[in-house]
Amino acid sequence: MHDPTRSPTWYWGQIPCEQRWLHCSQLDSFPQCNGDCRQTGRFCYTAPMALRKPFQLLIKPVGADCNLRCKYCFYLRAHELYAAEGRHIMSDEVLERMISGLLRYRFPETVFAWQGGEPTVAGLDFFKRAVEVEQKHGAPGQSVGNGLQTNGILLDDEWCRFLHDYHFLVGLSLDGPKEVHDALRVDMGGHGTWDKVMASARRMEQNEVEYNILCVVNSLNVKLGKDLLRWFIDQGFNYLQFIPCIEPGLDLNVPPEAYGEFLCDVFDYWAKEGFGKVSIRDFDAMLTQQMHGVSPLCTFGRVCNHYIVIEHTGDVYPCDFFVYDEWRLGNVMDAPLHTFMETEKYRLFAYQKDKVPACRGCTWRSICHGGCQKDRVATGAFTDPTPLCAAYQRFFEHAMPKFKKLAKRVQRQTPRS
Repeated sequence: MHDPTRSPTWYWGQIPCEQRWLHCSQLDSFPQCNGDCRQTGRFCYTAPMALRKPFQLLIKPVGADCNLRCKYCFYLRAHELYAAEGRHIMSDEVLERMISGLLRYRFPETVFAWQGGEPTVAGLDFFKRAVEVEQKHGAPGQSVGNGLQTNGILLDDEWCRFLHDYHFLVGLSLDGPKEVHDALRVDMGGHGTWDKVMASARRMEQNEVEYNILCVVNSLNVKLGKDLLRWFIDQGFNYLQFIPCIEPGLDLNVPPEAYGEFLCDVFDYWAKEGFGKVSIRDFDAMLTQQMHGVSPLCTFGRVCNHYIVIEHTGDVYPCDFFVYDEWRLGNVMDAPLHTFMETEKYRLFAYQKDKVPACRGCTWRSICHGGCQKDRVATGAFTDPTPLCAAYQRFFEHAMPKFKKLAKRVQRQTPRS
């Protein structure tokens, strides 16, 4: 019997951009600590580097398995890594080791982000077991957050009640109006999925499930700009992410110049009609960056975000876009989770993000930091500029003066603590 009132506490809230450093007393004991940190109130530097701020897990319980065949999906090539295994599903042993391993650190907020492929293919019983393991290993009062990125096809009322009871935050993939969405997001028979996705969105609303929309911007919808945003707002979708499609050799990739105009067009409409009412992830991140000097997004961060990816086998990778043999860090059954983030391979990946020779001297380097590494290798190498460089420069030149004004406006309206 699942009782959501038992400890730990299930919540969903974004972890602040300026994440709180951890004290050694919040972690497993470190014998080398002499206690001075508790007397002075300063951070205890005896803790491993990877544990000096909370990290998250991005979990793929069914690997790249999916019940759709979206025409731009990069995860389809991930099947090659585990192709001989047939159907993929995370074992109970890996599930327990992974969840208990993260909860043992007693972070202020512990976040499990579930995605695929399509994570709901694992079945509702799998996620009920996951919550039971969280209950088993979570301490009283410990805050646990679960996120689920889904195409929405399998979300019936039972699923939605579960997601509501345990405060899952759901990311729902939807590319816009029916004719736009159905052109690329199709099932295994090639049929459009818009009707089912929209039905799932309304079902989540009826069950009071928190969710946002993830829209892939591609060559077919990039020219819609503000019309696309207006459509989402008219549907009542006020929490949005726009993800540019950039894959090796794909005709559906978003043209950089057109993507720059898309961002400008969407921004102008948002700043005029949606600011304070509609959340767009990239714009919120830009605003945060102007206010606090640090972006909460990988794309615009100096280093890659503080998380690791766990495949269904327990294999660990530094990023969901880099599930390749050459980037495998190990397996959760073999070592504590934080140790994977202390490997030379992880550090090489995370800290090379800002080291693009062509970016030196760029006006926007402190905001862009070279963009997403996935986009760079899609059309070149790690040390090459992002193929979206022209798009970002166009957008920054257009929008940054307004962001600065909006940041000052927010700061004036924010009560001092």
